[in-house]
Amino acid sequence: MFAVGWFGVTFITIPELTIGGRAVASALTGAVFGLVMGLILGRQRRQYGRAGSRTDFARAVRRGTVPPDVNTTEWRQALLRRQKEYRTLRWTAPLLYLPMTALSIWLAVTGQPLFWFGAAFFIAVLIFTVGVTPRTLRNTDAMLTELDGREHAARASQ
Repeated sequence: MFAVGWFGVTFITIPELTIGGRAVASALTGAVFGLVMGLILGRQRRQYGRAGSRTDFARAVRRGTVPPDVNTTEWRQALLRRQKEYRTLRWTAPLLYLPMTALSIWLAVTGQPLFWFGAAFFIAVLIFTVGVTPRTLRNTDAMLTELDGREHAARASQ
């Protein structure tokens, strides 16, 4: 997905090259970007462990509820990883998206109006990230507290 998206962006944003040149540059850029992002996302998913690969994990985090029949150790690992990731997003999202927005605006103003779409995209992603991050952190805190309660109850019943 990253490779195809980057191929499209590169193909459109370098009109000074011939069609063949744009195709080659876009294919190389798309392949490299897709490979790098694929490796990064694969590494992140592995760090979540088995619970993080469950289809209901993301839904549970969005809702802030732990399903009743989960392995508390696996879910704790995945929730702690999610929490760490989103704590980092609080400061990395503005550091990434604000300069990217500024660059897109500069490129749009200096001759490539297509970059206004890039600026709008980066602003939208920043707003979404800033909106979702606090909720995700609250939900992971609540879920970790619930897991603590379950583990305490399980120890008390033994």
